[in-house]
Amino acid sequence: MNWLRDTFLEPGNDSTEVERIRYAQAYILEMIGGYLMLDLSRNLVHLRWLLKLIDFRAAGEFSWGSAVLATLYQEMCGVMPPNKAKIGGCLSLLQSWARFCFPFLCPRIHIVSMDTIRGSDNSGSNFE
Repeated sequence: MNWLRDTFLEPGNDSTEVERIRYAQAYILEMIGGYLMLDLSRNLVHLRWLLKLIDFRAAGEFSWGSAVLATLYQEMCGVMPPNKAKIGGCLSLLQSWARFCFPFLCPRIHIVSMDTIRGSDNSGSNFE
């Protein structure tokens, strides 16, 4: 993904429409390959996603959410063998689903009030 960032720099105000379109395609490709549909190398993007970005009108009609879910399900099925150690796909989506369905997996955050820190008499003498 570093190659994409280095090759397609953010266009300036004087850029042409073609430069802006190429930058947008590169940015979307980076989002697909770097976040939504990761492969195991974390540095490659499957050719099928690149071909979807040729025509922006067609890309807008594509069901990207279904594609992200299908890629995640495919990766999860491929992880079933016991000798498999890595998984691709949108793992933040899997983590969000797990936290929603299994709230006991969420980290517990205990909020401490200032009164507890100072002590019940509010004198602050507990920390001297």
